Amino acid sequence: MSPGFASLQLRLVERFVALGLGTHADGAKRLTNFRRRLGLRSDSASEPRWADVLDAIESAATHADRVAAVMSAWRSLPPAVPEHIANGWPTVGAFSIETSGPVARTHFYSMDDDNLSPLHPSKLDARRNELRSVLAIVRRSRPEVERVTGGSWLYSTSSYRSLFPVAHVTHAVVRRQRRTFQGMSHWGQFLNHRGQIRRELADEFCARVTRWEGDDPCALFPINTLEVDSPVEIFDKPSR
Repeated sequence: MSPGFASLQLRLVERFVALGLGTHADGAKRLTNFRRRLGLRSDSASEPRWADVLDAIESAATHADRVAAVMSAWRSLPPAVPEHIANGWPTVGAFSIETSGPVARTHFYSMDDDNLSPLHPSKLDARRNELRSVLAIVRRSRPEVERVTGGSWLYSTSSYRSLFPVAHVTHAVVRRQRRTFQGMSHWGQFLNHRGQIRRELADEFCARVTRWEGDDPCALFPINTLEVDSPVEIFDKPSR
């Protein structure tokens, strides 16, 4: 978390409030990924620390105060455990897979520390091997899996699409009418691989938020988030 990233998300919350769609606390719960970024795993009363964060956002008088409330929580709480680790999802390299019945959902989370993008051309073959390996693990341990799905802004980039079989990404659809944005499938587009704000995209987002009248919030994000879904057998074919 950085002040710039917190500020960006709070701009959307504040427009949400200005339109009379709810409180600052409502907006923070629905529209930001603060809870996950802070490592708070539950929305329930069993997680009073999240309630404290929401109260601080709600009681803050200005935008700067709301940013300060988020950053205060960030500094005071233990480092967040990545979701794939906390949930014990099968993981190889940058790829992990969440399963639910017959569906395997891919997730991408890189901890590369070489100052290069996890999707740098020099790494794409390794990323393909990671995807094949983790999917093979899941197929062996969960033979009931029939479909592979995913949802991320990354599918709008040629480098990420190239990691998957062509048939898996050819019919990707743009996500529309989402009303909650608690993960990185939308928000991740504003950060580069060093965690720095991508200023041009952030500025475009803020301009769209200023004009927003409460219609489909997915359209506020400059890069479309795409959903993919295909039979698992598609992955028996070459990725490109």
